Amino acid sequence: MQTKLNPKRGRWGRKRSRGVSPIIATILLVAITVVLAAVLYILISGLTKGPGSTPLGSALAIGTVLEANAGANYYYNTTVQTASGGMTWGNMIWQVQSSGGTVLASGPTTITTTNAADSCNVATYTFSTGLWTTPATHCTGTTGTGALVVNGAQIQLVSSVNLASAGYKLVAIGQGSFSGSAVFSIP
Repeated sequence: MQTKLNPKRGRWGRKRSRGVSPIIATILLVAITVVLAAVLYILISGLTKGPGSTPLGSALAIGTVLEANAGANYYYNTTVQTASGGMTWGNMIWQVQSSGGTVLASGPTTITTTNAADSCNVATYTFSTGLWTTPATHCTGTTGTGALVVNGAQIQLVSSVNLASAGYKLVAIGQGSFSGSAVFSIP
């Protein structure tokens, strides 16, 4: 005896063997593409931020630079108003620039920094070498390039040239995990 197949049942059987409908397949492909693109973007954007990712201009703010004169030297003093957490003196090199941006090759000799707590000299920057040194004083805590820049720290620029009223700028240039520069006017 021959059994007759139900034509409706045969159509259902064929639909099941065809798989997912084209509309659902398209939606799934678009969703997978969007998710992969988002994951790739997150991975790549994380890799492109290498050393020097924090702008120094937004990480360091100092007060007004004040001038003092003693003997043959001119002293320019200021105070750190704000500094990003983890910023050390070694994260910066310093320059004195003219109003036109030319780096002053002679005149500035050193920048001396003191911490806010006990006015201890924590680091000295020498313009002729472009290096930070650890002073001979006995400070509590870290000194030299590893000393943290803290709010209230004092900065003193010593120069044999009068920099006042000539449009000179004190420029800090980011190093390590800090990039860019911060420019401060010398009165």
